[in-house]
Amino acid sequence: MNSSQDPKRRRSEDYARGVFRPHGRIEIWSEGSVVRLVAEGPFNLEILQGLGVAMSELFAESPPQGRFADILEMRSSILASPEVMAAFGDFLARMSAAKTAPVAVAFIVGKEVEGRDLMLPIFTRIYAQHQRRFAAFETEAQALDWVRNQLAEA
Repeated sequence: MNSSQDPKRRRSEDYARGVFRPHGRIEIWSEGSVVRLVAEGPFNLEILQGLGVAMSELFAESPPQGRFADILEMRSSILASPEVMAAFGDFLARMSAAKTAPVAVAFIVGKEVEGRDLMLPIFTRIYAQHQRRFAAFETEAQALDWVRNQLAEA
């Protein structure tokens, strides 16, 4: 993940502020009606806060045109503390209030990603609580197909 090669990409660690050093990395950019993210955990609160700032800047500079979806590729680890997951729920609520919520969210999470079986049910529950269409896949092709279908139905 190297955003220095593409000025439209944002890295959450560049925006993270807080008591602790950010743990994890999240890169975000837009590809038309799809917002792409690549994340490497485990994650702490500071990296999630940095993502919020990076996403706000991305949307301010190039807002999504109409309906959009997110595809988030998880690498290494998907682990996060209960505190981070609670803050993630608050983050989703703020996105809804600001009218910047995606139509659907697809995760790409290979079987080798640490914490996959533990964390995917938690993400599923949180997305459902915020009325978001969510699915997890092992391959990018599967995620892209699902996202295209979700955007077509929206």
